[in-house]
Amino acid sequence: MTDTDFLPFCRPTIGEEEIASVVDSLRSGWITSGPKVLAFEAAFRERLGVPQAVAVNSATAGLHVALAALSVGPGDEVITTSLTWPSTVNLIELLGARPVFADVLPGTLMIDPEDVQRRITERTRAIVPVHYAGAPADLEALEAAIDERPIALIEDAAHALGTTYKGREIGAGPHTTVFSFHPIKNITTGEGGMVATGNEQLAEEISLMKFHGMNREAWKRYEASGTPNYDIVMPGFKYNMMDLQAALGMHQLAKLDSFIEMRTLLANFYNESFYDVEEVVTPEPVPY
Repeated sequence: MTDTDFLPFCRPTIGEEEIASVVDSLRSGWITSGPKVLAFEAAFRERLGVPQAVAVNSATAGLHVALAALSVGPGDEVITTSLTWPSTVNLIELLGARPVFADVLPGTLMIDPEDVQRRITERTRAIVPVHYAGAPADLEALEAAIDERPIALIEDAAHALGTTYKGREIGAGPHTTVFSFHPIKNITTGEGGMVATGNEQLAEEISLMKFHGMNREAWKRYEASGTPNYDIVMPGFKYNMMDLQAALGMHQLAKLDSFIEMRTLLANFYNESFYDVEEVVTPEPVPY
């Protein structure tokens, strides 16, 4: 083993199908947002059975536009977990809102719904639970904590594509859910993300915000039946996914179940191997 082989940060499984699809995009001349992004979004909608799925260039971007589309801003509070990646909290700060940290349960490391309930105030606009390490947070308990209050539940499912909660896949429920396709995640597009939602108006705002606030993306302007005209209807960002990324994602999504099966075997191997090691404590499986 050489120094360059030592503990690689991630080594995603990329097959010949993905490589051929990327090469096809390169040869087609259409490498930015185009037909493969649309096809990837459609495949994602079909997988989860949701009406809306908007591809973005990272889960960080997805969380940003999801919160921004809800008009989260100064004076608002957003409750999230105290154990997460920086972007979950950075975006709350960048929008001018106040992040409020709820504790995690010591066994599963999931956000504690009882602590969430204690931290809800009249300024709480949203709750962002993280499905930690690919296991599901207790969504029903979080819904009960919200009760009838006008508080959005936005699921940070960066690690949870293919995870199920009480028989239903994460992202297939009523809440807006953000997925990541970074190389360490269950599928990869190099970098990339997806926002799944049943809220058509929210999806429309997210679609506008992710690309300059422009009401016609490149594919709509330059396809054979398109028109180059467009309007800027709001200030927006540059968060669109490229066809080069979606070319990977289409084939990765088709392999998701086999990837999860292998990850489960590896997780079980580690749990069994460290079971008798007193110094190592592995996360507990969620009881639901």
